[in-house]
Amino acid sequence: MAPQQSRFRWLRLWTDYTDGFDYGNQTPQQRRRKILYTLKRSGFGWQMVFVAGFGFLTDTYDIFSINTILPMISIVYWENKLPARYRLGLNLATLLGSMLGQVSLGYLADRRGRRKVYGLELTFTIMASLGMAISSPGVFNSMSLIGLLIWWRVLMGIGVGSDYPLSAVLTAEYAPAEYRDTMLAAVFFFQPFGQLVAVLMAFAATAGFKSRIANVTSCSINATDIRAVECANTVDKAWRLVVGLGAVPAIIAIYFRFTIPESVYYSLDVKGDTIQAMKDRRFFESTKESGDSFEMESIAPDDESEVENGSVVDGQPGHIPQAQIQTPAPAINPDPQQGWFGAFFAYLGRDWNWVDLFATSVNWMLLDFTFYLLGVNSSSFVPILFGENTGPERPVYSLLIDEERHIMESSSVGALLGSLAAIAIMLLRSSRPFLKNFNSPRKVQMWGFVSLAPLFVIVGALYVTLPRTRAHVAIVFFYQLCNLFFNLGPNTTTFIIPAQLFPTQFRCTCYGISAAMGKLGSVLGQIVVTKVQVGNGLGGTMIGFLLVMLAGAALSKFITPETCDSKGNSLELDDLGERQARQAALQQREKEYREEAQQANEDGAARRRR
Repeated sequence: MAPQQSRFRWLRLWTDYTDGFDYGNQTPQQRRRKILYTLKRSGFGWQMVFVAGFGFLTDTYDIFSINTILPMISIVYWENKLPARYRLGLNLATLLGSMLGQVSLGYLADRRGRRKVYGLELTFTIMASLGMAISSPGVFNSMSLIGLLIWWRVLMGIGVGSDYPLSAVLTAEYAPAEYRDTMLAAVFFFQPFGQLVAVLMAFAATAGFKSRIANVTSCSINATDIRAVECANTVDKAWRLVVGLGAVPAIIAIYFRFTIPESVYYSLDVKGDTIQAMKDRRFFESTKESGDSFEMESIAPDDESEVENGSVVDGQPGHIPQAQIQTPAPAINPDPQQGWFGAFFAYLGRDWNWVDLFATSVNWMLLDFTFYLLGVNSSSFVPILFGENTGPERPVYSLLIDEERHIMESSSVGALLGSLAAIAIMLLRSSRPFLKNFNSPRKVQMWGFVSLAPLFVIVGALYVTLPRTRAHVAIVFFYQLCNLFFNLGPNTTTFIIPAQLFPTQFRCTCYGISAAMGKLGSVLGQIVVTKVQVGNGLGGTMIGFLLVMLAGAALSKFITPETCDSKGNSLELDDLGERQARQAALQQREKEYREEAQQANEDGAARRRR
């Protein structure tokens, strides 16, 4: 059996065959300590990043592929004159579905468990992708194509939205504090990557059919010319191919999601099942730092330990510092008369905890109010940035290929670079003095908002003066910078911060509420952009985004919770659940740092005297 297990081990991503520890001989407190110690030493969880990231790639591909397929659909069915209300309806369908998925699946993940619902969101996404790809207007328009597309986009939005709280919270609960922000940033990197893949797939589909549409200027199913009808048939295949391919990464990731073990934090804090948590923690521990090689004798029972300088000492060389051992927390079983919702609202009302949810929600709403202008709605105005002629005399191939290239040049490159920079900052912040002002997600978010404020003013002013100045290169450059600083700053950090806050039993729900408020902001943004996208209205709106960015910066500085200490080291999840515990943990960390600095100064002075 051993060779067979080794041969197919790559299919069992979560399986670790090392065991041999007798769980029954330990107290619940000892089990919790071992579990959290193992988690702390587990290293960078590439498995979790891969599984969460691939699903996130699918989500982003499905959301942003609308930019590449709408021009195709418009050409085939509406002679390149898609009504604005249809465009708005398709965009809003995804966003409203996302809001529903974020709140409902976030709640279910807290009530039923992370494992029981993880993977369900990808089934929605797969069904929606395939359903959208085979949507048809019927014979002689017996069915409403736009109605079918909107329905499938709603279902797709539910799947996409559900993935936010599940992937983010599971990644945070699987990650050691040292790598938590980096792992979350790495998962979020799949958003701009998925955006790029969507454009590349559309580019490849268009290029693959070049011979059939290269010299055709009229392309519609309602045309009488045979070449125009053949062109419409070809472009129709292209957009359906692009949409259908969105199911591929989801199919790859869904097996690993359905087989993922339960979050140990959920098993410990909600179910109170330390035995199951002991079994599950083996699935994510690294081979190099295997928890099974750790001897439990190095943790003394409570009555045999004494606290010295913040450490638990058992008299043996292998004692574990207090920073690596969390105080056991009992499972949360709400009063039956109070119920889950009663406990939830009691938590929000205690010690101003509601402020954390308010901050993460409003930050996300302010971000998405502006971000989705640059993302989901970009196909409607990107050609203007490049000064392209979109008239009917242009060949269909040239029209499509240029629009896809412009979306990639104006959005995807900057977003990718911004996400890579965010990962680098999260990884290096505690070891690089020059990153002192960026050594926590909150600070990165604040400076990201600050940087975006003048950029929007510049882009808006250039857009207003574009007919006179023809400064297309300049506006595209600054538009790219906007995308870069979005992903370097608040677009990444609004994904990271709420995944670490809130108690375990409410974490997915609060994350879902925060993300849903973001989508509410994007809905409002879509409506505003649709109303003003005539003449100089859009440019003036971009200039007005200055106020939105400054509001986000102020909220980030004064209200948004801090998840790291002054040296850029993340707090443990147990300390981040409630404001009072978080503030106490931060004060304790700073006290220890001051004592270390004082001791170092005294030692240095003693050496100089000698």
